Amino acid sequence: MKKDSSIQVLYIAGNGHSGSTLLDMVLGSNDGFFSAGELSFITRDTIMEEYCSCKQKIANCTVWSEVINLWETEREISYQKYQQLFWKYQRNKTTFRTLINQMWPSDDFELYCRATLQLLQAIKKITGCSVIVYSSKSPQRIAVLSKIVDLNIIHICRGFTGVLNSSKGVVAKDMEAGIEEDINPRRTWKVTLDWIFTNIATEIFSSGISSQKVYYKNFVSKPETLQKVHPSIEGFTLDQTFSASHMLAGNVIRLKKNLKINPEIGFKYKKLNKIQYMFGKGIEKLFAFWS
Repeated sequence: MKKDSSIQVLYIAGNGHSGSTLLDMVLGSNDGFFSAGELSFITRDTIMEEYCSCKQKIANCTVWSEVINLWETEREISYQKYQQLFWKYQRNKTTFRTLINQMWPSDDFELYCRATLQLLQAIKKITGCSVIVYSSKSPQRIAVLSKIVDLNIIHICRGFTGVLNSSKGVVAKDMEAGIEEDINPRRTWKVTLDWIFTNIATEIFSSGISSQKVYYKNFVSKPETLQKVHPSIEGFTLDQTFSASHMLAGNVIRLKKNLKINPEIGFKYKKLNKIQYMFGKGIEKLFAFWS
């Protein structure tokens, strides 16, 4: 299918708990850039009752209500069909199917691509921004975006110990605070498999597409290094503050205003016992290229 090269997407792929929302906010602070956040969650049944970073419900947000209304008008398939196609192509368990469709698109896959393009076109039209920063992280999403827009992939890499520590938290659902569901601690073996699989899948789906690794430990200590991500980006400093005007979904920090990058956050592992900490550091040594 034909790409819309007037839309550039900076797609942040990689693991959860890796700083993708913060990175989205920082990159989206540039003129002409729009921080969309975890845009794939637009398929969630509760999305209209969830909160935009402007602190209005999505249904009442001046930007997202217009985007969704325009998308409904332009889209050639029903919302329910789009949800079905999301589950068909955008999960880890559908990776092989999505890879096949990236090379030999089926009719359903092309329908899904076109509907996703229509969403991005609606965002561009309503916001006036031609660069969309998009932090859904799913490697499978690369297969769709590579077919429809001018795509640049940012593979966000955070050391496994930090990811493991973040995955051990307990948080109760609080829609107004930006927490859409209860969060419970995850098993160490599950986090390990997901971390390895997601990084491998990101590398595979990014093959032959403009991509670069951004390491969490580097960009929180030296945010000026993000200038290399896109030619329009100016240098950042630790003294700057960042806010996301209309981020759809992501970490709760999206609701904060005048947020500063704290280079110390993410390097204390209080949720891990000694064995978990040593295991985490061992994984980092084995896979240093993702840490």
